[in-house]
Amino acid sequence: MPRLRALLAVAMLLFAAAPALATDPLTGRGPPTTDGAAAFAGGAVLRLAETQRQLNDAISAAFHKVRDRGSGGALAAILGLAFLYGVLHAIGPGHGKAVVASYFVANRARWTSGIVMGSLISLIQGVTAVVLVSLLAVLLQWRQFDVLNRAGLVEFVSYGLIALLGLVMLGRGIAGHGCAHDHGAEHRDHSDPHQPGRGPTAGAGLRNRLVVAAGLTPCASAIIILLFALANQALAVGIAAVASLSLGMAITVSAIGVASVLGRRAIVGTIERIGVKTHRLEQGLAISGAVVIVAASGLLMAGAWTRL
Repeated sequence: MPRLRALLAVAMLLFAAAPALATDPLTGRGPPTTDGAAAFAGGAVLRLAETQRQLNDAISAAFHKVRDRGSGGALAAILGLAFLYGVLHAIGPGHGKAVVASYFVANRARWTSGIVMGSLISLIQGVTAVVLVSLLAVLLQWRQFDVLNRAGLVEFVSYGLIALLGLVMLGRGIAGHGCAHDHGAEHRDHSDPHQPGRGPTAGAGLRNRLVVAAGLTPCASAIIILLFALANQALAVGIAAVASLSLGMAITVSAIGVASVLGRRAIVGTIERIGVKTHRLEQGLAISGAVVIVAASGLLMAGAWTRL
């Protein structure tokens, strides 16, 4: 069982860091899906994209009903569909999955930290989208495509900040300080003699910076929902829908965080039971987590750059 959990943790990390194989069903962004990739995914990515398109159509129809009839049932449908859309949409590129998974593979933490980090990133992404649309579309009266282009610039900067923080993690990992634990981390020996001068504050500080950097990336789907709400004179409903969308995304991202925490614990525990010292393993996990963060954010930066 411990070995199975360890394998699941590795699979979760690879899943979180992997780029999307299909375009975003709302914005049409993203690389085209190749035949090889589609075969590898077994058509799952295509089915997921189609499901998201269907949910998007249902949300659009519900917005029309709210505008034309002021239907309470349509409002409830929008919130429910947005929540389900968020759960599925967070499986796609971005949304902080690679950051959350890699951070918790690299650092000791409680499973509740995975929930907190995943939820905060999703919440901040929703707030960023609301602020961006309120400033550019409402106050400055920018057109839809102008708003989306400016969102691409914010994405590029956000991914750049994540890459820089990943490089900091990489440097600490190489120096032997990469397996620091955050507030509430489970640790058998809190003195941690191979990490002089390191403590919970340093680990939590890096985690908080990663949360802010990843959260600054506005969710493109949230922006589209808000712009569509504006077109139907229902901005308040759009903001409520984004809140529901963020809650759905938080569930997916938090689940990945919890799986990463438990998986790391299973890996280290298995090695300890074998009788092997875990210091080198933890250093390797710290370096690997940092490399994934730098690589994933670099790929997302490149994607954002092509859209500028």
